[in-house]
Amino acid sequence: MRAAGPARVREHAATSFNRVAMGGMCVSFVVIGALQAMYGPAVPAMRERFGLSSGEVGLALSVHFVGALLGVLCTPRLRRVGNRLFLVSALTTIAVGCLGFAAAPVWPLALAAAFVAGIGFGWIDVGVNELFIEFYGADSTGVLNLLHGNFGVGAVLGPLLVGALPGRNYMWAFVVCAVLSLAVLASVGSVSGGPRTAPTGDVRWAAVGRMTALFMIFFVLHVGVESGIGGWETSHLVSLGWATGSAAMATSTFWLAMTAVRFAISPVARHFTAQSILMASIAVMTAGLVLAHWGPAAPVGYFLAGLGVGPLFPTGLVWLTEKLPGIPGITSYVIALSMLGGVLPSVVGGSVERWGPDVIPTVLAVMSFGALLVALAVRSLPALSAPESSAASAPPAEKSARTSHGTDT
Repeated sequence: MRAAGPARVREHAATSFNRVAMGGMCVSFVVIGALQAMYGPAVPAMRERFGLSSGEVGLALSVHFVGALLGVLCTPRLRRVGNRLFLVSALTTIAVGCLGFAAAPVWPLALAAAFVAGIGFGWIDVGVNELFIEFYGADSTGVLNLLHGNFGVGAVLGPLLVGALPGRNYMWAFVVCAVLSLAVLASVGSVSGGPRTAPTGDVRWAAVGRMTALFMIFFVLHVGVESGIGGWETSHLVSLGWATGSAAMATSTFWLAMTAVRFAISPVARHFTAQSILMASIAVMTAGLVLAHWGPAAPVGYFLAGLGVGPLFPTGLVWLTEKLPGIPGITSYVIALSMLGGVLPSVVGGSVERWGPDVIPTVLAVMSFGALLVALAVRSLPALSAPESSAASAPPAEKSARTSHGTDT
């Protein structure tokens, strides 16, 4: 039992918002999901419009990534202005970046706009996750999976929108993202409060460091599995004799499975702990990648892996705040480092060059098994006590009242 300490003075009141704001924030995740997925399909049109090589056009996504990383790392500082102003700033930044990218007459200006859009992307990515966790508390697993399901919807719809537009008109897809971002501004009126202040009580920083390091490794590994399957499933299936088009369509079922399972988890999450959902998901992901070694069942294996991967990121964030309650900024740092998982497909590529495409599911399964071992290590460690009277240590009645407010408003 923690000893009761004096109430801590906060810079802001507790985070609060109604259903309309929740819906708007879900739309903001559709926007960032689409935005991240649209650069690749727009490459041919961008090459034609600006007269660039494929490598030069690829800079757009790289610059977006750098901006997103900067936005993620700066989120704790920006949120000090209060939740509502934070959301207004982030949504406006995305809109400005998207409109600038669409209207840029020369390539350097397009890159600058992609950087600006990336910053807004990073702010929304971390900030909205934190708002949901702070407001819903112990019940945030379901709503966080719902939120990330909307990210997947955007990632599916964005490329479809670019593909449906003729020729150089790809820029209208970015205009749509800007319009949606500005439309969400109308929903944030009920958002109030702000982030927790830095802890002033005793904090076992060595234990915090160990736990944070384990979570960072876990996120890097499972994000690496996600991006590795997305990048290499098609190549593996082609090596098994599949036609390129059919293999690409089979790969799309991985992304659909990953998105659909988040929506499926949402209504049942309150009946299970975040830890149990996460451990079961890792088991399914690993089993799917083991099954992918058997040629005839490879697509089924990758589909199962998608079902396992889907809940890991949102549920992992909830588990992080359960294990490390009341540590401000921890979500930003973990999400920032998780982006390094996006470079792990290059490890798969190096393995393919040396041993051939048959090694693809093996390398991915090793990453998955590594994520399982790290998760088991995290599970074996006790959750740290929240410093003083953080939101995590609010009395059950208060926490229940806040959750009821979120569902009844």
